[in-house]
Amino acid sequence: MELESNLIQVIVMMTGGHQYELSLTADAPLLQELFQALSNRGNNRGKDVFKIPNEEDGSCLYIPRDAIAAIATVPPISVQSLNLQPLSRQPQPTPQQPQQLIESTVVQLDNFLKPTEYQQLMETIFPQEGTASSGIQLPSPQSFAPLREVLLHRVQMMLPDVLIQLGLEGFPLREMEAQQIPTHAIEGQSISSDGNSPETALRVVNFCYFFYQTPKPFTGGELLVYDSQILNNQVSAAQTYKTVEPRQNSIVFFLTSNAYEVLRMYPNSPAFGDRCFRFQGWMRRSG
Repeated sequence: MELESNLIQVIVMMTGGHQYELSLTADAPLLQELFQALSNRGNNRGKDVFKIPNEEDGSCLYIPRDAIAAIATVPPISVQSLNLQPLSRQPQPTPQQPQQLIESTVVQLDNFLKPTEYQQLMETIFPQEGTASSGIQLPSPQSFAPLREVLLHRVQMMLPDVLIQLGLEGFPLREMEAQQIPTHAIEGQSISSDGNSPETALRVVNFCYFFYQTPKPFTGGELLVYDSQILNNQVSAAQTYKTVEPRQNSIVFFLTSNAYEVLRMYPNSPAFGDRCFRFQGWMRRSG
C-alpha cells in the first residue's frame, strides 16, 4: 500500500498476540500518546483504558494502556522528535517509624526531714492553726531562708543514691536552684516541662517536697509524671504517666526531660491550713 507523503502507518502490537493498524500524520497527538503509553508501560495509572479511534469507519478500540507491547511504523520515525515526557513518579510516603515508649522514672522518699526539722517547718508555715486564709500569709523569702537551706542540704545529701535510681550514676550535678518559698495554689498546674527554654536548658533533675497539716485536710493535688515517646526521631510526652501521691513529708525526684502535671487540689475548707504545700527545685549540670 502506498502512503500519502505525510501519513505514517502505525501497527500497535498488544499482549496476547493481537495488533491494530491505523494511519496517522507525523504530528498527530494520538501518535505521541501511543508512544507515551508504551514508554510508561508498567507504570500507567489513572487513565487505565486507552482509546484508539478509527476515522475510516468511526469505530474505536479500547485497550488497557499497559496492553501496548510494541509499536511499528512505516516509515520509521524518530522517537526523540515526539518529545516524550518522563514519567513523573509519585513521591513515596515516608514510612512511619514504630513508636518507642520511654517510661518515666520516679523516686519518692518518705520522712524526708528529721522530726525536729519538720516541726520547725510546720511552726513557721502554720503559726495560727485554724485561721482563715485571709489572715495568714506565707513566710517571706527572708524568714523562710533558714528552712530553705535545710531542705536543700537534705536534697544534696540524698542526691547520690537518687541519681543512681534515676539512671544517672556518675553524672555530676553541681548546681541547685529552688523556689524562694513554698507554693499552695489549689488550681494545680497544666502539663509542662521545666527544661524547654534557654534559661532552663541546663536543668536535669526535678524535685518536689510535699507537706501539710494532719490529718490530711484535702483531696487531689497528685503529681503526674508523663512517660516519653519517640516517633520519627521526635520526643514528646506520651499519654501514659506515673501518679505520685502528695504524701506528708515526702519528696519526689524525676528527670526534667519528663513532662509533668499537678492536679487540682480540693481543700476541706477555705482555711489556709487546709492545703497541700509544695517546695520545688532543680538540679543543674554545669554550663
